[in-house]
Amino acid sequence: MRAARRAPRGQSTAELALCLLVFVTVVMFGIHFAEVGYLSLKVHEAAVSPLWDSTAFRVHRMLENRETIGDFSAFPSIAPRVMANARERYRDFDGRSSTRGPRTQVTQVFTRVRDMQVRCARDEEVEFDLPRSRRPALRSPLPGSWGTYPPGQDVGEPTDSVLDGIYDNVGGISCAAEAHLEGLPTLPTRFMEGEGGFFGEKHATLLKMKVCAAGRAVGGTCQGRYGLLLGDYGFSDPEVSEHCPLQPEQPDVPCSENRAFYYAARKVFDANGRSAGRDASEFAEFFVGHSPIDESGFFMSYRGEEDDYIERDTPRGESQDEIDRPRNTGGVDHKPSPKRRPSNKCFLGLREC
Repeated sequence: MRAARRAPRGQSTAELALCLLVFVTVVMFGIHFAEVGYLSLKVHEAAVSPLWDSTAFRVHRMLENRETIGDFSAFPSIAPRVMANARERYRDFDGRSSTRGPRTQVTQVFTRVRDMQVRCARDEEVEFDLPRSRRPALRSPLPGSWGTYPPGQDVGEPTDSVLDGIYDNVGGISCAAEAHLEGLPTLPTRFMEGEGGFFGEKHATLLKMKVCAAGRAVGGTCQGRYGLLLGDYGFSDPEVSEHCPLQPEQPDVPCSENRAFYYAARKVFDANGRSAGRDASEFAEFFVGHSPIDESGFFMSYRGEEDDYIERDTPRGESQDEIDRPRNTGGVDHKPSPKRRPSNKCFLGLREC
């Protein structure tokens, strides 16, 4: 006896057709959302790139000037320079110079982005201000108290800083970028919806929006931005990297090789009220009748490796350092050749001792 065969009904085909309706929709919008994300990142990149470029420019320079040592005159030109460079490089939404071209938009499968705009400007909200308070002043020691300011002592103002005239609070720069992003007609706006259709809602609406590098547009305006504080105080310029021999008989006389650094250090010394008293000088004058130096005078000495200055004594164990032995001061492989500046005065004012 043969079993009766059931007629085919096409169930698998019907299930495949229904799944494809959903699958195709998911794939199309997956591609579209990926394109939106990728193109939005290019706008973010266009705003951040000039910020990093700005760190390569000179912000601060020290001058051989007793009053105004810090020179920030080049700072205002940094933002316009990096902005112009970023606008040119990212006009085609690709910062690689090898692909720079005439295009001003990028068109992909379902999405287009165009009209890249980059803005950079000096930003005083990005700041690192100097410590400010009344300058340290000479005080007369009194038993049982912290002392008082001597009569006529200039204690300065609460807004003063010992670094005024050397470092300035010039702030930093901030950059923003924006572009127009839109959906293309290749993304269907209608697909099996409406009365009697498979979907209950409209398939899609062509996207038109402003993409911001930071945050979202408010009222059609991008308000977010990225900021960066700028500054370079490496003392690497030739005018501040030369040596400065000690001149014990000439206080307040700048060394000719390194005037800019000398004036910077001296200005801080002056702003702090110079020496706090004359106890050491009075001690020397009482015992030997003469003080070898002016205690309130400014002395500065800087010796670099170009002076070949090597100390006779070295820290314990340094001579056994095999890795840094070639650079040791007085190691086993060295023959010390110290260079010392002769002086016609000795400790406590004794002459020719």
